[in-house]
Amino acid sequence: MTNHHLSVEQRFHLEAAFREIDSCEDIEKLRALTKQIITAQENEKAFAREAMQQIRREMEASAQQRFGFNWGQK
Repeated sequence: MTNHHLSVEQRFHLEAAFREIDSCEDIEKLRALTKQIITAQENEKAFAREAMQQIRREMEASAQQRFGFNWGQK
């Protein structure tokens, strides 16, 4: 798995999670931990998608104000 430009803090959290997974012998605890990780990942994707949409709207509004561009409308 590739880790794209993770900060030191992110790498630390990742290593801590890996150690917890590796030491886990309780299958129910492992299932719960896996679900938490997947949920957190999906929440981060949703946040990034929403942030990009907001940035795009702001850029389009700025371009329309400055240059009269009207993107997204025909």
